[in-house]
Amino acid sequence: MKAYIISGAAILMAGACQSPTGERAEMAEGEVDVRQGEEVSQVCFSRQIRSWSELGRDSVLIEKGVNDHYKLDLIGTCDPQNAFTSIGLVSRGASSCLSRGDRLVTDDSFGGSCSIMRIYEWNEDAGEEEAEAEAS
Repeated sequence: MKAYIISGAAILMAGACQSPTGERAEMAEGEVDVRQGEEVSQVCFSRQIRSWSELGRDSVLIEKGVNDHYKLDLIGTCDPQNAFTSIGLVSRGASSCLSRGDRLVTDDSFGGSCSIMRIYEWNEDAGEEEAEAEAS
């Protein structure tokens, strides 16, 4: 089993490129964010995960490499909103890929872990592209 810790320091660098969490939290129940892309079965080379940010209690965004973002839908007792500086991603196999059923743990003092239920591609610029198309 492999575990990867993603530090909060990288969040500060990526934060300038991301919209505020509050904006994401305003999505209506069941509404899909325009930035959410196709569901994928795995994210490989998970050692290259550079940063993360929470999307509420049930989802986090991870950045793999340069500008490859993925949304992880979670189920379980972890609460990414209460994570202080890092999360851990624990894969079930000897692979360097992250897939459904793998776990996410936080450094929250209350502990808990979540399982990854779904993985989606994420396009940070999709909202901007849509606004530009409407303005034209």
